[in-house]
Amino acid sequence: MRIKPKMCIVFTAIEGMDADQGRLEGFKDEFEKDFSRFEMANTFVDYTVSNDADALKANAFIRNNDFDLVCIASGVWTPDTTVIRLIENIGMPVAVFTTTLSPYTIGLNGAQIVAASLKELDIEFRFIFGKLSNPKTAEKIYDFALAAAIVKKLKGLRIGVVGGRPAIMTNLAIDEFGLKKVFGATVVPIDFSSLEGFLKNIENSRIDKRIAEIKNSITDIRIDDGVLGQSVRHYLAFLDIVGEFNLDAISFNCYPFPYIKAKTCLAASNLNDIGTPAACESDVYSAMLMYVLKSITGKSCLNSDIVFEDEPENTIIFSHCGCGPFSCAESLKDIRLETHFEVKSGMAVYYPLMAKGKDATIVNLVGRENTFRLCALSGTTMPTKLKDFAGNPVTVKFQTNIVDLINILGNEGFGHHWMVSFGNHKNIFEELCKLLGISGFFIE
Repeated sequence: MRIKPKMCIVFTAIEGMDADQGRLEGFKDEFEKDFSRFEMANTFVDYTVSNDADALKANAFIRNNDFDLVCIASGVWTPDTTVIRLIENIGMPVAVFTTTLSPYTIGLNGAQIVAASLKELDIEFRFIFGKLSNPKTAEKIYDFALAAAIVKKLKGLRIGVVGGRPAIMTNLAIDEFGLKKVFGATVVPIDFSSLEGFLKNIENSRIDKRIAEIKNSITDIRIDDGVLGQSVRHYLAFLDIVGEFNLDAISFNCYPFPYIKAKTCLAASNLNDIGTPAACESDVYSAMLMYVLKSITGKSCLNSDIVFEDEPENTIIFSHCGCGPFSCAESLKDIRLETHFEVKSGMAVYYPLMAKGKDATIVNLVGRENTFRLCALSGTTMPTKLKDFAGNPVTVKFQTNIVDLINILGNEGFGHHWMVSFGNHKNIFEELCKLLGISGFFIE
């Protein structure tokens, strides 16, 4: 589900001095109108904070409510002492928005003083100047608000890891303490013996019901009911695990073959379809990125690798071994369920993405407590030439030369799982990196 940021907006001014305060009423109306187009749960403090008494009153209101951030709307000159009192011990980021209402309001001058003091106090804030009539101004505030809301949600995130990391991928080892300290997320380890118990407890009637549902929507099924039922059993088991352990996201080690390799692709696909981010190969960071993208867009994303580059077209094909959510396909008619191509057993979910001209954001996260780094690529989709590719190929065209791009990724040590989402979310990820204090790389 897409997150609705909860922002508290406070209009500020100075008491006892003429700063053309009569402009504030129109400013408030404009602010409320321009933010009505965003999916936000905004709360306006219904008085102008212009002295210490007002600031203390507003401070108590903020601390007693569950906001993601506070926006100081400084259209009129405001003392920094008033703002410092207003935001004392609120424990959330602050947006300082200012604009020029008239030559006499001098809100910009006051906001600069406020920002200088917040910087000295090491308070997380964003200074945003501009006209609300310019859509980009409100978008900057919204992006910061959404990032703040996501960071707050990450602090309570519970990510299940079934079966530990794949033995052949040291890079996917989990830094649980670092994850907790930097993001606030909790790793919930679940061993294979526990999974066995959940698998055994799945009733055949549940399997039959889900098979019927799948057959009602997917027409190109190239496996028998026994193979499909095996994958459905794993999906239902992981679904029960999510409920039993109160998980927000899950990842599972699909490499022990023949234990569960090629039996979990449908599980990853269908869990993402119902709103539970699910990553294969026990990639906890990918599961967390899936959660972030779901929070931004309200939709599932594709767990992918860089699989093929086309230098003349300056495109890269992203895909994985067949765990794409049904909901990411352009049409259910494009989906085919067939034998997993890597191990020639089990099943996978295959379809190409052919759409042209859609914005795409492709994100990777790697590292440990002191080395966490995120890369967000921004490009435009092109029709894939590999229509029958065994995976979920999506082709993206970039502005940066793709040979240079791939070399940058390699030299910066970015990993092999890339979450592909539609829309341009670069600005939100920039804000997330700043709020989390991690390195961010952004390439178009």
